[in-house]
Amino acid sequence: MWQIMKIDLVAPPFSGHLYPALQLARGIQKHSGHSIRVLSTASAKQAVEDSELAFIEILPGRDRDVWAIANTPQQVGSNPIRMWKQVHSNLALMTALQHQVRRIWQEAPPDVVIVDFVVPVAGLCAAEMGIHWWTGIPSPCALETSQGTPSYLGGWQPKQDLFGTLRDWTGRKVVRTFKQSTRMLFSRQLGALGIRSLYRADGTEVIYSSERILGYGLKELEFERNWPECFHFIGPLPLPPPSRSLELPTFRAGRKTVLVSLGTHLNWARQDVEQSIRAVAKLLPAIDFHFSAGGSASQELNHEENFTMHKFIPYTEVIEQYDAVIHHAGTGIMYACIQAGLPSLVAPQDYDQFDHAARLTHRGLGKRLPSNPGQIAKALEALFNDEDVRNAGIEFQKIAKSYDPVSKTLEFLKLICISKRN
Repeated sequence: MWQIMKIDLVAPPFSGHLYPALQLARGIQKHSGHSIRVLSTASAKQAVEDSELAFIEILPGRDRDVWAIANTPQQVGSNPIRMWKQVHSNLALMTALQHQVRRIWQEAPPDVVIVDFVVPVAGLCAAEMGIHWWTGIPSPCALETSQGTPSYLGGWQPKQDLFGTLRDWTGRKVVRTFKQSTRMLFSRQLGALGIRSLYRADGTEVIYSSERILGYGLKELEFERNWPECFHFIGPLPLPPPSRSLELPTFRAGRKTVLVSLGTHLNWARQDVEQSIRAVAKLLPAIDFHFSAGGSASQELNHEENFTMHKFIPYTEVIEQYDAVIHHAGTGIMYACIQAGLPSLVAPQDYDQFDHAARLTHRGLGKRLPSNPGQIAKALEALFNDEDVRNAGIEFQKIAKSYDPVSKTLEFLKLICISKRN
C-alpha cells in the first residue's frame, strides 16, 4: 500500500525540460496516486493542465524574460560576452524564483521536490528547508565528472590513446577553471542565492542533488565516465502532453518523408536551415519534407511541391511515419528518434547539442548534416540505404524499451516512504 506523498516538480517552460517532467509526473500520479504539483512559468500552464496535473505559476509576469535567456538572437557558444549576459539575466530571475518557492513551500511543504537541472536554486532552497531534493536532468552529458571525455567543448568524442587521455584531462581542467572564474565574477549574486562554492568536498557539483539525480537518458548512449554515486539513468522521457487542436501533417502514400526540426529555440538558426532544406527538396523531388517551425509566431502552414512548412509538428504522435529526421540534437527529438528506430542527420547549433551529436554519430545512429544542399541530398540518400545505421537504430530502440522511468522513480519514492515509517 502506497503512502500518499506530496511531490512538486520545478521546470522551465522549454519543451526539452518541461515535457520530460510532465511525462514522469503523469506516470507517477497514475500508478501511485501521489499528489503532484508542477511549478513553472505562465507559458507552461496549458501543457501542465493538458497532462491533468496541478499547476502553480512561478515568476509571474516574467515569462518573456525566461524565454529570452534560452532563445537568444545569436548563438551563445563560447562567446564570453554572450555567456556573461546570459548568466547575469539568469541570476536575476533565480533570486526572484528562490523567494517565491520558499513562500510556496512554507505554506504547503511537499515531501519531495524534483527540480530540473537548470533551476538548481529551487533545489537548494528545498534542501535548506529540510525537504527531499532530487535533480532531474534530460542531458546527462552536462554533469561534470573527474574521468572521461568532458562536455561543452564542441562535441568531443572518446579517444582511447595517450593523446586522448591528455586531451580529456586538459578539457576537464578548462571546464572547471571556467566555472570557477564565473563563480568569482558573480560571487555576490551567487552568495545571495546561498552558493558560496561550486563543489562539495567529494568534488561533486552543488547545483545537483546529493541525494538523487535522475538521468532522463540511456547509459548505453553516453560515453564512459565516473558518474556520481547518487546518479541513476532512468531512461528517456521525450513525449509531450496530448495535443489539442493541433493539425497533424499529411503523408503521401508510397513516398519517403523526412521530418526537419530545430526544436522551439534557435530562431536565429532556423531560417538558414529552412533555405537549405528547400533547396534539398528541389534536388530530391521524390522525397517529401516536413519542416517544423517550432511554434514560431511568424510561421504558418504553407506548402510548395514536396516541401511543407508547419508552425508546429507534434512529432511524437507521428514520428513512426517518417523515414528519417534532420534535427539539432536536442534531447526530445533525439530520444524520440531512438525510440522510433529512425536514422538522423544532425545539425547541432548551441548548448549541449554538440555533445549529443557526438554521441549519436559515435554510436552509429546517424551522421552530421553537411554544409550545402548538394551534399545534404547525397547524405540523405546514403542514410536511407545505410545498413549499419539501420541496425544501430534497431539495437538502441530495444535498449530504450528496456527502461521504465516511472517504475524506477517509484522505487526511489518508496524508499522515502519506508524511511518515514521507520
